Amino acid sequence: MIRLLTTLHDWVLSLTGWQRYGAAFVLGLLTAAAMAPYYVLPFLVTGFSGLVWLMDNAVRHQRAGKVAFWTGWWFAFGYFCLSLYWMAFSFIVHAEGPGHMILLSVLGFGGVFGLAAFIALFYGMALWLARRVWPAGWMRVLVLAIAWSLAEYARGHLFTGLPWNLTGQAFAGLSALSQPVAWIGTYGLGFLILIAAALPAACIPAAPAATQAEARIAPLGASAGIVLAIALAGAIRLAGADVTMVENVRVQIVQPNIAQRDKLNYDLWVDNFWANLNLSGGAEAQPPSGGQLYVIWPENAAYSYFQRDPSALDVLQDRLPDNAVLLAGGTRYDAVGPDLYDYFNSLLILSREPLPEEDTSAIDRMESETPWSVRRAYDKHHLAPFGEYVPLAGLWQAIGIGNVVPIGQPFTPGAGPETIDLGRARMSPVICYETIFPGRLYPRGDRPDFLVTITNDAWYGDSNGPRQHFDISRLRAIEAGLPMARSANTGISAMIDPYGRIVNKLALYERGVINSQLPGAIPPTIYHYTSDFVYFILLAITALWVITSYNVGGRSRFFS
Repeated sequence: MIRLLTTLHDWVLSLTGWQRYGAAFVLGLLTAAAMAPYYVLPFLVTGFSGLVWLMDNAVRHQRAGKVAFWTGWWFAFGYFCLSLYWMAFSFIVHAEGPGHMILLSVLGFGGVFGLAAFIALFYGMALWLARRVWPAGWMRVLVLAIAWSLAEYARGHLFTGLPWNLTGQAFAGLSALSQPVAWIGTYGLGFLILIAAALPAACIPAAPAATQAEARIAPLGASAGIVLAIALAGAIRLAGADVTMVENVRVQIVQPNIAQRDKLNYDLWVDNFWANLNLSGGAEAQPPSGGQLYVIWPENAAYSYFQRDPSALDVLQDRLPDNAVLLAGGTRYDAVGPDLYDYFNSLLILSREPLPEEDTSAIDRMESETPWSVRRAYDKHHLAPFGEYVPLAGLWQAIGIGNVVPIGQPFTPGAGPETIDLGRARMSPVICYETIFPGRLYPRGDRPDFLVTITNDAWYGDSNGPRQHFDISRLRAIEAGLPMARSANTGISAMIDPYGRIVNKLALYERGVINSQLPGAIPPTIYHYTSDFVYFILLAITALWVITSYNVGGRSRFFS
């Protein structure tokens, strides 16, 4: 094993120019394959250990700063090309013919490559800085982990943020391995994964093995020890993870499986509304006498149908029981001038009886033949670029692409996270893109009983996007210690318990409903109280260790 590692390390040190950058690109691609739906977790070791060795190569170069920057950039560019390719599919949905399909495909994938290239700048800069303190021993693994993790945090927060496929997400598919996010968050778990994945590189000293002391096997044991500790901590947490169900509450999650082209077709809006309604209600969904039923439709299931045609409220009387509360994804609009409206991507809350502490300020009361009414609306506050507003919109219209937002004009952001009392339980709604941001699901100091996530991942086809989005939802449930009811138009819909475990699930492109009891919330997690503070403590302790072990000569006193 050591002989093989030594040979590989010396080969990496021999790479020059585009050989070096090509290797970085390939390693980045492989690292992304550790995420859903591939879950090739050993590629984390291949990728990050290989990156350590590429940095060993870079720091020996006369122009070490430039080489280190481009090494990090090419690695990250490969990582995000595979991680984000699904975004291109949202452009193709708008194609109206073969020529338009080609144009939008070029623009879509060009946009993905452009976004990947931009995000990669964070990581290029991180390695440019890391090369200035690159030690010879295994402490260089910690330097890489700190630099990479800080770049990850920066790209998750700057320029509205895009914390997609964070390193910690690699463990989301395994319940035991993902439990530490309840204490240290996804960034903290990712930091530990980075160290464990890069440690095998430290079996070999930074310079060519022929001129160094004997290589050591200890870093392999340290890497395995970190993963084992994560798994053991998670297993212990899950060993006592009995979840009680909320009494007198049933949840029905609807997945209509409507193709995105049909979702966008104005002529089919009424048909799409009925597709959701026809799946709703029924004897299996009935709660006990005196209980409540929460029926959840996915994002934009109703568009503005209730607002445009109040008679739509009347049909709820025949399909849904009196004790039901309908949580329907839809758009709504407010008049702000003659023929001028603000549009919102919303979760509309409808019921026969008024809600506790009902807030009707944002809802125009509509007259119908039944007592059913839109009681409240939550408006999405963190809008997705190009999905709900278009940066440089004038440029796209000038070249004939037009708007890529469904309603033809940008949405208006809502006020922020909310907790809403439904009667038997209090819930916080999260719409699509908002799910990817750790720690931003509900107002601080107003913790709900459960989370409701609605989304429409049909935009992204049968790609890795919907699967990765689902894994992100599981991590959010663990971080908050709250169950999550997730309704997705084409999937993946699920009831997720507060430990991130799947209670019930509908697969991608499956039409149907989930009838489930509501798992109870568990006591607030450490992450609920501290957010990313513990993660920064981990970073600070590790950085202090590096600093105190580093001398003017650039070597670790303890690990060189």
